[in-house]
Amino acid sequence: MFKKWIVVGCAALLTSVGAVAQVDTVIKSGENNISVMTMGEGEHVVIALHGAGGNDRRFFFGGKGGEMGQALANAGFRVIAVNWAGQAGAGFTEVAAAVAHARETGAKKISLMGHSRGGELAANYARSQDDGTFNTVIQFCSVDNQGLPMTQTKKLFAYNKNDRWAAWQPDAFAKSAEPKVKIELGGRGHAVSDLISEKADLVQDVLGLLNQ
Repeated sequence: MFKKWIVVGCAALLTSVGAVAQVDTVIKSGENNISVMTMGEGEHVVIALHGAGGNDRRFFFGGKGGEMGQALANAGFRVIAVNWAGQAGAGFTEVAAAVAHARETGAKKISLMGHSRGGELAANYARSQDDGTFNTVIQFCSVDNQGLPMTQTKKLFAYNKNDRWAAWQPDAFAKSAEPKVKIELGGRGHAVSDLISEKADLVQDVLGLLNQ
């Protein structure tokens, strides 16, 4: 059980939109210091999990992440992007801390969004929780090959079919329970920005699912 979170430091930067601040903070949970970047003030919190390969909490706010974080925040969601090791089997401590932080700061709904290894972490963590804990689990180009059995959680699988790192996503989708959505695109790029290059309205698809 995580102790009550304590924010031990923060720095805010104005985004290019000018209306929503991007806040870099550290959440202290027990003996752990969790580095996160937050944006937005909505009661529906999206916990964003970067992948491996040297990425960090800034991924979903940068170019390769398709600036998905800004898009969600400007649409009324609160995004908490977590720094984690980016390795298979890691990340549960960081996600649990972010979930506890979200709940204690007023979240009415919580969703998980992950890219690559972060998508795998989102799926693994969701499977470890009770059905209905999360509103939506979003996987971009995930390396996860297992299904999501929850029937009270919406699921989105978005990937390029020629991306070798996402080769397991069709199986994961087939093994998952409804409600679920698959967006299989024709390219080979692995970044979220590559998906948006193939499907310009991908952000709207994500927002539409989260708002259902």
